[in-house]
Amino acid sequence: MNSNKLISFIKNNRNAVVCYGSFLAVVLGFSVMTKGQIFSAYNLKSLIGQMCVLMIISCGMIFMFGHGTVDIASGAVAGLCSLVITLVLNKTENLGFSIVISIVVSVLLYLFMWFVTAYLGLMSIIASLAVMFIARGIVTYILSLNDGRINIMHYNLIMPFKSDIRLSIAAMAVVIIAGLILFNYTKLGKYCKAIGDNKLSAIQSGTNVKAVMFWCYVIAGVCVGIASLFLLARGGNVGKNIGAGKEMDVMVAVILGGMNLNGGAKSRMEAAIIGTITYTLLANGLTVAGVAQEYITLVKGIIFIVIIGLTLRQNKTVREMPR
Repeated sequence: MNSNKLISFIKNNRNAVVCYGSFLAVVLGFSVMTKGQIFSAYNLKSLIGQMCVLMIISCGMIFMFGHGTVDIASGAVAGLCSLVITLVLNKTENLGFSIVISIVVSVLLYLFMWFVTAYLGLMSIIASLAVMFIARGIVTYILSLNDGRINIMHYNLIMPFKSDIRLSIAAMAVVIIAGLILFNYTKLGKYCKAIGDNKLSAIQSGTNVKAVMFWCYVIAGVCVGIASLFLLARGGNVGKNIGAGKEMDVMVAVILGGMNLNGGAKSRMEAAIIGTITYTLLANGLTVAGVAQEYITLVKGIIFIVIIGLTLRQNKTVREMPR
């Protein structure tokens, strides 16, 4: 009887089991494998730096995934925004203005995705793929005119965003708090999850689907624009691979956090928070344990497939738009 109750509990709370089970497994596993080195003061500082970019982007992506949209352009857009910051900063020496322009560029690209999806009726994955190619194409073209790399002439202006972990912690805290409030306690978050559960029902209940999606795309764009500053600070220059693979890191992180990519009522901002911490600990722990980089990538892929298999079956409601 007790075993039946346990099985029933796991089935009904699969997201939470995946989220906290993965976190505990990673913490305990790498505490043993690295003999506690993963939690040394030096490595914790490195962990926070690695976590910052992924955390900020993931919190924004929850608003996309919550209503059933899969985004694969975040890494490319972050790379383009890093290039924008570099070019504007080199010209103006004005960091604040550079960051604002970066956020504007990111939001415009995400609103282009929204327009293609909401008004042209194309699948969101197609719009996201198009923006990914556009962003990568622009970066590649501009870099080809500058010997394949652009350095920051005034790196001292952005160095604190790498060296001072207080800035990283503050940025993550602001984004996390804002995300928790907006997604878990406002109408925007409520409607976003309603669309993820069943778009047709959301429309029939009076939800303005296009408006809700508009603000979800804006929030995602703002987060990617902010994250690009920390991405640039960590690298110190813009190369052809900047931001590459970041979109997959985001997906694996939120899935580890128990997020169902179908979206819906069980979507939680906590998936981005716990998932990012778990994923960063996993990647860092494998490195500290001496695992080769190619095997780390393989492990990420295996985890992605396994967790998708555990969570994707949960939400099979029909979400098609009326014809």
